[in-house]
Amino acid sequence: MTLQNFQFDLDDSIYQAALERAQNEGKTLESVVTELLTTYAGQEPEQVMTSYTVQRGDTLSRIARQVYGDPTKYPVIQKANNLTDPGRIWVGQVLVIPSLGGASPAPPAPTPTPPQPEPTTSEAPPPAPTPTSTPTPDPAPAPAPEVKPSSVDPCAPIPGENYGTLPIVGPPTDRPAAEHGDINLSLRGFSRTESTLSLIDMSGPTDNRAPQLAGLFADNRTGVFNNVYRANHWDWGTNSRGGPVTDFDVTVAGFKVEPGETIHVPEAGYEIGQGYAVLVLYADQERVTLKYTGEDSVVGGYTIHIEGVCPAPELLTLYTQMNDGGRGQLPALRAKQALGRARSNEIQVAIRDTGRFMDPRVRKDWWRGH
Repeated sequence: MTLQNFQFDLDDSIYQAALERAQNEGKTLESVVTELLTTYAGQEPEQVMTSYTVQRGDTLSRIARQVYGDPTKYPVIQKANNLTDPGRIWVGQVLVIPSLGGASPAPPAPTPTPPQPEPTTSEAPPPAPTPTSTPTPDPAPAPAPEVKPSSVDPCAPIPGENYGTLPIVGPPTDRPAAEHGDINLSLRGFSRTESTLSLIDMSGPTDNRAPQLAGLFADNRTGVFNNVYRANHWDWGTNSRGGPVTDFDVTVAGFKVEPGETIHVPEAGYEIGQGYAVLVLYADQERVTLKYTGEDSVVGGYTIHIEGVCPAPELLTLYTQMNDGGRGQLPALRAKQALGRARSNEIQVAIRDTGRFMDPRVRKDWWRGH
């Protein structure tokens, strides 16, 4: 095959922008030009293959993120390796990594094992900010749970699940959901606290139709507590997080799970229409927010925030479409429906009643019969 060399003039700003994009995609400018000319000539670009040995903690989506810069490209790797279940890979397995558009993929670096969190001591919580005070500095983030090796890709599709939508009741949220301190819990954050790592009994009235948190798990088990936390206040004046919520000793529970296990919609005695139990007010690749009424807010009814979960890709795509389309409709899920998979050996769960953070350990409210 005869090769041809080309020289041409190009504005420097265009050259620098093209070079930066090519580098971000793991390509060279030569491979980009070759790809464009090959496609223009009506021919298929030659596909370049590399190999990669699966390391501890790897998943197809994580490998795709490192190789292609996009975790949703994992089906390319799945197809190249004839994997019937994208959630099943194992340490030591050698995967073929095909190129995208003829450019050599960048070999992914092995996934490091997260360090063990250092023990912490109990401290008096800082005071909540007053309207005239400066915003409280962000508290230290909650320690990351130890990640166990898993052969299940937490962002793999969940067989047999499909997701619908419902129109919301009333207007959509007054600001982008990702920037809303009531809808996206990661904005508020939470910090670890010292308290009882088990269910507790508390006196007072209860709602017999309240969500039952055992339904988070496919086997409806009693939650095993790894850690307990306090969510932070949100200062709407400065649009920033404040000090910990102190209405209860605990407002976020860290439950022990197996990496890759499915996480489900807790059952409640309420229905929001057409057999659905909840709306999805927020979802990204690390979390989901569920609402047990039809409004696009947490003001009325129950809300559950689940951190450390990767929503099923079909659900995340549907949420993105509905959110980008103005939020006139949002994804709707049925009780006990699988919504995603645990990313590590802990998920963090907060439950709210009419916007107020509650103690997720209370047996009479959220764990009846356990």
